[in-house]
Amino acid sequence: MTEFIPFIMQMMADPPDPNVVPLGNRHATIYGVTIPFHILCWVAVGLRLHTRLRVVRQPGLDDLIIVFALVFKLIGLVAFYGGLREGMGKHIIYIFNNLEMTMIWFYVANGTYIMTTVCVKLSLLFQYLRLFREGYRRVVTWILLIMVVLWGTVFTFMAWFPCFPVSGFWDKRMVPQAKCYGFGYRTVDEAKNTLFAFSGSNIVLDTAIFVLPLTEYFKPDLKRKQILAMTGLFTFGSIVVLMAILRLWSGVKYNNTVTLYDFTWWMPEVWLFSCLEVDFAIISASMPIFWPSVMAKWTEIFVTQEVMVVHARRSHYVQASELDVQMQRLSRRKSNDSYIALTEKVNAPSKSFLSFLDPDTGRSPSPGVAQVEVHTSERLTPFG
Repeated sequence: MTEFIPFIMQMMADPPDPNVVPLGNRHATIYGVTIPFHILCWVAVGLRLHTRLRVVRQPGLDDLIIVFALVFKLIGLVAFYGGLREGMGKHIIYIFNNLEMTMIWFYVANGTYIMTTVCVKLSLLFQYLRLFREGYRRVVTWILLIMVVLWGTVFTFMAWFPCFPVSGFWDKRMVPQAKCYGFGYRTVDEAKNTLFAFSGSNIVLDTAIFVLPLTEYFKPDLKRKQILAMTGLFTFGSIVVLMAILRLWSGVKYNNTVTLYDFTWWMPEVWLFSCLEVDFAIISASMPIFWPSVMAKWTEIFVTQEVMVVHARRSHYVQASELDVQMQRLSRRKSNDSYIALTEKVNAPSKSFLSFLDPDTGRSPSPGVAQVEVHTSERLTPFG
């Protein structure tokens, strides 16, 4: 890197205060934000796979790709934590002797982040192909799919091969010097332009992908489960785009030469927004699939029942001592039939039902029938 050594000399001449630690660089902040959302990703994908494999029994390529995205996200998160342990979050001049290990973790985190974003986009688009069987939306989906494949191929290659040889990315002292480009931090302007190119195109593709299914809202016969799925996708998709914008902002706000090369100090904030971006993307890609199934189970737990009691009384009475009430089920029915019938029959003496006595005559009604009908709330079917 032609500008690297002069930059280090300039920082050493006026060293920054090592005790000033931004909120995004503190380990408590990073662990407290990234771990819970990563766990939510595993829960979302787990519910998605349960719905596709056990409920609707229609797994697809989009399910396999989202699993790859989740695995890449885990590898990237481990690399993020490894970089923190090696000094990421501190000014580069204070970890200069350990910079090689820090850059190795940085290399893995950057590559897996880009692969995760690509996989999430591909999973959503293959999911759209299952939803849009014909029409212009299917054509647009195919166009976006081709664009994402080309875009992902280019930036994935740039992430995993930023220098030739690759070891030149973390070993800046090798002789002869490695040939680097793009993410390889050869020059300040090139590194900045690469960041703009990737982040800007990422935001545009995310917006297009999350907006496409919103056209479903204009269908007159839209079902409730489809409304829930589209609403969840739109909400989380908006958060994904917001996190991508914040990721870009967190990088470009350090725009002067000296600060830009001090990437070990400002990079944790970028990684933090990167983690949140792909976390929400994975959740949004899975929610339309598992959410209707979750709502169905929730309805079974907190079921609302409509009860109707009908009692038929005959014209003559019998003594209260002859009263005996027996409850019996008229017929066996499945648990999801939303109908339960019970009868009360009067046959033999009993003293436990004096409340059935007529208040005027002191006598009990003759054998009669009381029928109870229970109507449960409507079931939701999972969206596959």
